[in-house]
Amino acid sequence: MHLPLKEYQERTLETLKEYYQNCLRLQNANTAFYDLTQRPYAAVDGLPGMPYVCLRLPTGGGKTFVACHAVGITASELLKTESPIVLWLVPSNAIRDQTLNALKDRSHAYRDALESARRNVEILTIGEALHLSPHILNTKTTIIVSTMQAFRVEDTDGRKVYESSGSLMGHFTHLPDDVLTEIERDNGKPVYSLANLLCVKRPLVIVDEAHNARTELSFETLARFNPSAIIEFTATPDTEQNPSNVLYTVSAAELQAEDMIKMPIQLETDPDWKRLLSAAIAQRNTLEVDAAKERGETGEYIRPVMLIQAQPRRRDQETLTIEVVEKCLLEEHNIPEEQIARATGEDRGLEGVDINDPECRIRYVITVQALREGWDCPFAYVLCSVAEMRSSTAVEQILGRVMRLPKAQRKKQESLNSAYAFVASQNFYKTASALTDGLVQNGFEKQAAAELIRPTNEQQGELPFVESATRPDTEPTPAARGEVFKVPKLMVKRAQTYLDFEASRFLETVWQLSECDAELSEEEFPSEFKTGARGKIGLSREGRVVAQFLGELHQQMSFLAPDDNWDAAQLANWLDRTIKHLDILQRESLPFLQRLVKHLVEERNIPIEDLIRNKYALKDAAEKKINNHRQNVHQTAYENFLLPECATPVVVSPDHCFSFEPQGYPYNTRYTGHYQFQKHYYTDIGDLKSDGEEFQCAQFIDTLPEVKFWVRNLERQPRFSFWLQTSTDKFYPDFVCLLTDGRYLVVEYKGVHLWSADDASEKREIGELWEARGGGQCLFIMPKGPDFNAIRAKLSQNLD
Repeated sequence: MHLPLKEYQERTLETLKEYYQNCLRLQNANTAFYDLTQRPYAAVDGLPGMPYVCLRLPTGGGKTFVACHAVGITASELLKTESPIVLWLVPSNAIRDQTLNALKDRSHAYRDALESARRNVEILTIGEALHLSPHILNTKTTIIVSTMQAFRVEDTDGRKVYESSGSLMGHFTHLPDDVLTEIERDNGKPVYSLANLLCVKRPLVIVDEAHNARTELSFETLARFNPSAIIEFTATPDTEQNPSNVLYTVSAAELQAEDMIKMPIQLETDPDWKRLLSAAIAQRNTLEVDAAKERGETGEYIRPVMLIQAQPRRRDQETLTIEVVEKCLLEEHNIPEEQIARATGEDRGLEGVDINDPECRIRYVITVQALREGWDCPFAYVLCSVAEMRSSTAVEQILGRVMRLPKAQRKKQESLNSAYAFVASQNFYKTASALTDGLVQNGFEKQAAAELIRPTNEQQGELPFVESATRPDTEPTPAARGEVFKVPKLMVKRAQTYLDFEASRFLETVWQLSECDAELSEEEFPSEFKTGARGKIGLSREGRVVAQFLGELHQQMSFLAPDDNWDAAQLANWLDRTIKHLDILQRESLPFLQRLVKHLVEERNIPIEDLIRNKYALKDAAEKKINNHRQNVHQTAYENFLLPECATPVVVSPDHCFSFEPQGYPYNTRYTGHYQFQKHYYTDIGDLKSDGEEFQCAQFIDTLPEVKFWVRNLERQPRFSFWLQTSTDKFYPDFVCLLTDGRYLVVEYKGVHLWSADDASEKREIGELWEARGGGQCLFIMPKGPDFNAIRAKLSQNLD
């Protein structure tokens, strides 16, 4: 099943790709991380120089799906190999089995993501990996799924990992002595163990649900396997003992905008557990009625499920155990027995049950803590706890079970877009605080978590107060009042039809790559290949210079790669398969690449063996060459569109506008400064620092009497932000304003040192075109550094 990436998932993976490119460009994982994040890098003890990053996604954000895509990106962008070995670590047996089943299922979206880069994939347990053949390892992406604790020597599987196995002996033959020098030996001979095989093959380590992993597996153990890189996927990264290098964080607002989670959480408390249970059952029944309406309108089947958290059995006091709760359901509410499942360590009522199957009758699941790992059901809408929740640890994981929105699609019945929590409690405030902390433990920022919890009725009391950084009073924002904010767009006029002016308009230009220059110069593809440190390739980490890690990694990977006895035609075919060119037919791309290889061999006298050995460097150079040709064609076509005499002119029409959605503002980080803005369209301000010249520009705009309200426009959010098309990508101006006289002001701040750059010049050109064709209603300004008076002058400009 093919599942497209959500926009925030694409941004996450794009950041990972950019990090890898920085690593190779700077030859330093530390500097590459700081260059992207402006935060210090925490290196792994025993593995200096190894890329180690964390991708932070809240519960419901699709961590495992993103991890599957990250495998292909790491293989192509960092490791430069078609057959990586991956050690996929999870925190429990339940999650291991769940992950294995999903990755092995060829119809599952996870497997599709792994194979998206035309990769053959082999999924193995540790037991299966003990009999791994060299052919599989050399021709496929090999993924070994395991728990953290399975690598402990005292564990049965752990002992096997470090023991010699005749089945693995073939992997160690014909390897250079330098590679075998530092592996574990027995009486001077290499131990043919899975641990040594991993050490030699340099696995990519995926740590899924990393927030559960820190106490289970130390980096000292990981270092024994000599990984090429480590990527953590978690909602709550470690910030103290072993600080995670958080490369990218996804916010709750981004998840909500993509309809990934049920929000808000409607909370009701009652000290009487039976009365509370009755209210929860009534809510679930109401949801089932709404689900029937949803199915009638959309065809989507939903059976709302209620999770009931009972109390554990205690010797010294009477508690509300699973048996007590189940008896109440059966005898006092007449719930049919087949609709109830008990899920504990002793009662495995969900084992082997597909709760999403329309034939399944289960509507009530009673548990204590058994649902904390490895169970996922988007049908779970209602959480009812007959025990008071006063700590975040009591609700952290079970809360995550009711948050996923079925099919990640907003429902027509509004009630089906929320989750519901019923908690036996004397104190609504304390319960709300515990739920808020539970959301924080699921990866949500504190203030966002507090705002996502709502009382079901006014009698429940006030929610915990979290200070806002927008308005000092309770006056609702324009978005909260439902005020419309529409901004005229640039459109292409074709006869009487108006089309968005976006990249596809000029990408339609027909061009022929086969007729373009295919010669790579010495500068574009050096004859002396840079492969990093050229001395002894040892696996001992002592004394290794940090900057040498990546060079040595690539050199070792080239030693381990199977020999490709290709000729020039086969190399050209490989380049054609590997380079993405969906817009170019093979009859155009293949002749170009054949000429490119022929020139390198015949004119520059580079041996074909060297080209094959360095095929990934050649692939990068060829891809860049093609991109340059493509961009030149697009640039010309783009500029033709902007000409006044163009047959399909670019125009601005008041009938074709972009609308800021009152409920859709998926910022990545929330402004938390002390200055309180008065005129922002939304309650929150996204992706704005609390100091610096860009912040000062926002302050200036907020104080202008001519400005009615404004928006901090979000980068790379095409559905939720105003953009103008450039020749290469979409341009998202920093600030978009509605003026009191009905005109529109768009401001793009640029520092003095960047104002004259080519990128800034092209943005000014398209912004000024939008103004010129806006009929006097559109104003664009790019102040040069802190020259904010230029904004004031623009406002007084007479455009009539």
